[in-house]
Amino acid sequence: MPLSSCLNNIRNFINGPKKDETVGLFQITVAAFEEKSGLNCAKHFAQMLSKNKLFSVKFFDEPFPKGFLNLQGRFFYDFIDCGQKILNSSHSDIIIWGYEENAKIRLNFQVANQYDLEENNKFSLLDNLYVPLSFFTNTDNFSESMLLLIYGIIIAAIKPITLNQQRHKPLLLADIISLLSQDTSPKDLSREFMPFIMNMLGKIYLCAAAENIKTEDLDIISELFNNSLKNSQYRTQPVFCGCTYNNLGLLYENAFRSLSSENSVYLKTAVACYQKALKNLHRAYPYDYALIACHLARLYFEYWKQTGDLQALRDAVAQLRDTEKVYTKDKFRNSWGYLQGLLGYYLTSLGMNTASNEIMLLAITAYRKQQELYAQNSYPTEWAQIQVEIGNIYYLLGKQNEDENFMYEAQNYFNSALEVYTQLHAKNAIDAVKNKLAKVHNYID
Repeated sequence: MPLSSCLNNIRNFINGPKKDETVGLFQITVAAFEEKSGLNCAKHFAQMLSKNKLFSVKFFDEPFPKGFLNLQGRFFYDFIDCGQKILNSSHSDIIIWGYEENAKIRLNFQVANQYDLEENNKFSLLDNLYVPLSFFTNTDNFSESMLLLIYGIIIAAIKPITLNQQRHKPLLLADIISLLSQDTSPKDLSREFMPFIMNMLGKIYLCAAAENIKTEDLDIISELFNNSLKNSQYRTQPVFCGCTYNNLGLLYENAFRSLSSENSVYLKTAVACYQKALKNLHRAYPYDYALIACHLARLYFEYWKQTGDLQALRDAVAQLRDTEKVYTKDKFRNSWGYLQGLLGYYLTSLGMNTASNEIMLLAITAYRKQQELYAQNSYPTEWAQIQVEIGNIYYLLGKQNEDENFMYEAQNYFNSALEVYTQLHAKNAIDAVKNKLAKVHNYID
């Protein structure tokens, strides 16, 4: 797209008259920053964002403890609970937090259910953008390129819910990326800000390309993240490098799943990047640590499927066990259920390949935990599916041990599932379970 056309498109979105469907397209809450300067930076920032008619902006300044905004504090993960409450009450798509450090403001961006295992979010709450404090004293201090970067971060981070958001988000990101990539204006920021800008630029590109990543996208995005890592002297805390390695892991995991060529290379690179992320983040940031561990588990499992390496399968289970320590039933109910199902599947594979009764029984325990979320009357299909999974394990145990008692257990589980499927008139599921029952009867008879 020619630069002039691109400029006109994005400026029409930002400055021009809006169609009804684009006015207030994204709901933003700016929370009062933790600052010592007393300059009301968050209020100025909210005013600046509200000039963009794409955004409906609220300023949240109710009293709340802000100590967790300190990255060096032990309670940074309290962001999740506090932020989720504000998102729910304000009906916002995103919250922007700020924290003053050495004449700079660190911005962080939170969306709903940011750490759900099934959401596949591209943004971590730990992804930081540093901006000079002086920018916030006057809304005119932000250059066009910095505004575009911030708009891009916001739009990239938001998970589209409405049809209008789904339709406009990719168009907006494409225009913003085109503008930023062709921006040759003098930069008014010192080099210490560049690692964070490079990281966020990579995030914007990744979010725009993730659904259909191409080789050229991979090259551009990886260069941005790697350039961010090269300026490590400006990253005073390991967490910053951990975030960028995590982003590289996400990039190569997407490449592994999207690009057929060099598939195994992308898989190994993604694993290596996630491992480096864990070393930098440690367990001081449990949500990020556990989410990365889950990503690693899924990749180890893929590596086992490609190579038959049993150690990779064991590593996959070990990473899920690490994830399980953080993703508890009380705090992450749906993710906990998903995790238990994944554990059941992986443990079944490991038990079959090691002929271990103990591991197979652990798989059954995991599936039974998952089933705690699905009462038979309320979620009959899900409940029955888990019954079938448990029945499969008992059937495999029966064959493995030549033990009819396991086969009778399998029969009971299959019959209970069949009863539910019959009530639901689920023909395909009925036929599948009848085939399983026929195998059991052949063995017993």
